[in-house]
Amino acid sequence: MSQPKLRFHFHEPSIDTNLPLTDGTVKVEGFELECVEHGDFDAWDNGFGALMRGAAEGLTDVCIPAFPNRKFRLSSIQVNSAAGIGSPRDLEGKRVGIPGWTNTAGVWARGALQNFYDVDLARIRWHTVRADAPDLPPGVKLISLPKPAGPADELLDTMLTAGELDAVISPNVLPSITRRDARVRRLFLDHKSEEQTYFKRTGIFPISHVVTLKREFVGRHPEAPVALLQAYRRARDVAFERIEGSDPVVLTISWASVAMAEQRALMGERYWAYNVEDNRTALDAMVRFAHQQRLTPTVLDYEQLFDPRAAALPGW
Repeated sequence: MSQPKLRFHFHEPSIDTNLPLTDGTVKVEGFELECVEHGDFDAWDNGFGALMRGAAEGLTDVCIPAFPNRKFRLSSIQVNSAAGIGSPRDLEGKRVGIPGWTNTAGVWARGALQNFYDVDLARIRWHTVRADAPDLPPGVKLISLPKPAGPADELLDTMLTAGELDAVISPNVLPSITRRDARVRRLFLDHKSEEQTYFKRTGIFPISHVVTLKREFVGRHPEAPVALLQAYRRARDVAFERIEGSDPVVLTISWASVAMAEQRALMGERYWAYNVEDNRTALDAMVRFAHQQRLTPTVLDYEQLFDPRAAALPGW
C-alpha cells in the first residue's frame, strides 16, 4: 500500500536544517514527503510572527517543537552612517523602516530594544511597507511607505542609503551592507559579540520558524506530528555532521567546525534542541514580546500550540 503524502511548503528549502529533508537524505517515516512551492499544503515552516497572529485570531494549526530557522536579530538593525545613531537609545526620535509590524525579525529586534536596551518604541517613527497591524502598543504609530515595485528590502535599502530613513530592521542583510557601502552600517559594529552578550545575559536564542501542520491533516494522520519531529531531529543531526563530520561539506570556511565548538561552549551542547523543555526561555520571550507589541491580546500559553504527543517525545 502506498504511503500518504505529506505536502510541505518549505519557505527556505536549501538552508542546512531543511536540506536533508528536501534533498531526500532524511525520510519522514510512514509518509511520502512532497515539497510544494505553490497551491495547497499540509505543513510548513511557519514564521513566529505569523504564528502569533494566527493563534490570536483563533486559527487551530498544530505545531511541533522543531525550529529550523533561528537567528539573533540585533544584527538585523542597520543604520545610515550619517544619522547620528551610536547606541540603541539613539533610535528614539529617528525614522526606522520595517517590512511590516508582524515581521518575525522585527518582533525579536524590537523585543530586545525594549526589554534589554530600555528603548521606548513609542518614541521611534516607524515607517512600514505593509500595513499589517490591526492593533499597536500605546503611543506607537505606523507611517505607510509607497508600495514598492519589487521586494520590500530594495525600497528600504534605497531609502536608507539616501538618508530618507535613519535605520532599517529587516530579516535580510540589506544589499548596501553586503556591498560595504560606506553610507550604511550595522547598529552594532561587532554584532557577534553583542549578540553573544545578549544570549549570556538573557538566555534567549530567537526562534524564527516553527514547524506547523494543518489540524485537518493531523486529524486524518495523528501519527504525522511525531513522525515529522523525528525526521527533523535526524535532519538536524545530518546538518551538524556536514559541518563537523569526518568529511565536511563546508570548505569555504576553514574553521567552521571550530566555530561550532565555540557556539556549543557558549550556548550548551543542546543549543539547537527540537523539544519544548530546552527552549522555554525563547518560547517565554516569544509570547511575551508578541503581547507587548500587540500581535496577541494576551500572553499566549505556548504549550497549547504544540501537539501533545510530539511535545512529550523524549530526546532533543
